[in-house]
Amino acid sequence: MINNIQFSEKSHNLLSLRQLSNDEIQQFSDILSEAKNQQGSAKDTLLAMTANELALVQKANSLAHSINVTSLSEEGATNLLSQPDHSDKVDLNNDGIVEVGAAKTLIFPPVNAPAHVKSAWESATSDMSESNKMMLELRMHMAVFGVNIEGVEGKQALSPYQQWSEQGIEKLFKDLSGNLEFRVNMEGWTDHNLMLKGFYDRFGSALKQPSTSVISSTQSAANSTSNTTQSELMSDQEKQVVEDESNSTYSQMMQLLLDARMGIDRKKLEEIEEKIKAVENNPNLDSKQKKQLIKALQQQKEIILEEAEKRTVENEKRKSLISNNVNLLERLEEQQLKGVG
Repeated sequence: MINNIQFSEKSHNLLSLRQLSNDEIQQFSDILSEAKNQQGSAKDTLLAMTANELALVQKANSLAHSINVTSLSEEGATNLLSQPDHSDKVDLNNDGIVEVGAAKTLIFPPVNAPAHVKSAWESATSDMSESNKMMLELRMHMAVFGVNIEGVEGKQALSPYQQWSEQGIEKLFKDLSGNLEFRVNMEGWTDHNLMLKGFYDRFGSALKQPSTSVISSTQSAANSTSNTTQSELMSDQEKQVVEDESNSTYSQMMQLLLDARMGIDRKKLEEIEEKIKAVENNPNLDSKQKKQLIKALQQQKEIILEEAEKRTVENEKRKSLISNNVNLLERLEEQQLKGVG
């Protein structure tokens, strides 16, 4: 006997937004139920469908183009036959990029992450705006998986166990903290960096909790700690503003020198920020379009800063190497003089 798939409330709402009628939602549920109980691969299941059934699967997944089953990967085929809320999506190669049909989408927390990671994410982002959530999805994806764009080599994909083990989480937050420190040195405590600080505090605190029941009780404490920290930072920032007003020319010169040293195009960063704000305030764009544009712009900014950070590290390594060589040369000269004496 085939057990019918029961859509979650989120899945049902998404299907309605995709303009599926109640009858079509039921038909899609029947398709998923049959697929779940069939032997063989997801591609085999799709190949056996009628044109009308494939058209319904296309509509349910909000795909722009007709489904060409033979060109799909097994991951892409499997995810066509899953709930729209991502609850049963698969990422077979664990690269953080989920294939749905021929389309590829970034999902964070990763679909392969343990349940407590997903709960911690929900807890840490529950009071955040959608635009900030979208930026964090991209930021955290890049922190865990690296940059996944053409021409830029990403990190070697680790197993979910390695990624979310105690050691994996410790390394992740060490990297996040280092990146935030670098950003603050470059930009100061901007609203965006304060948002990152608050989120890292809450997410890290939630990940340490043994169960979701404890997460909710510690969330307010984490928020309180974060707010206190932000208040202190804002207070320091206000003091800095007073100092900057008395010596603005010097500050601007130092910023220019620092940007030149790091190889940062400050004007480019400012242009990206302006574009992000323009997208957020554009009434002619829907939420999906805003999400795509903001992610693309934020990724451009992250790449600029990460490249600058890499250059700084390499420069420091070269300085250290030169210093060591100079010290070695001095010791050799000293020994040579002693030998002559």
